[in-house]
Amino acid sequence: MAESMVDASIFEHLQSKIDEDATVREVFTVLFCGYLGGFSDASNNTSGNLLTIEQVGNIVGGKWLSSSPPIIQLLLIAFIVPVNLKDRDAFHLTIEEYLLALISLIDELARLARNTVTLGDYARPLHISRFIKDLHAGFQILNLKNDLLRRRSDGIKYKVKEVEDVVYDLSLRNLVPKEDSI
Repeated sequence: MAESMVDASIFEHLQSKIDEDATVREVFTVLFCGYLGGFSDASNNTSGNLLTIEQVGNIVGGKWLSSSPPIIQLLLIAFIVPVNLKDRDAFHLTIEEYLLALISLIDELARLARNTVTLGDYARPLHISRFIKDLHAGFQILNLKNDLLRRRSDGIKYKVKEVEDVVYDLSLRNLVPKEDSI
């Protein structure tokens, strides 16, 4: 039998990276919907709030409930996606996946700030600016290793500047109230 010229472990590594990216995208979607106030089962469903990793785990764990038959819903009712497991090998959300999803949330909120201005909503960029600055301050506190998370978090400062530019343009055109009247 002829030996394969391609090492199969390469494909296993690529598949694990694809699976990891899919999880980050799913967590990002939950975070973005939560920021916009789209979950009625979250503790506070007003827009502009960040869901905790536990809330994200509960929502991701419950996503199968609405699309399942009633008998399956009864079996899955207690299923919650655990977060940051260290004692056993099971599907869970890691802190790294949560932080990568937060960075993706910042990227999309920067786009949302610019797009809401074109739709005439001049207050939302101010809220987004405060929120992104708070997240940026939180990421600066973290001591991240020199890996993907570090490289992605370094890009947050450019998104902060992008949103600040939007707010600055609005203030030049007198489309937002002054800071002391907010």
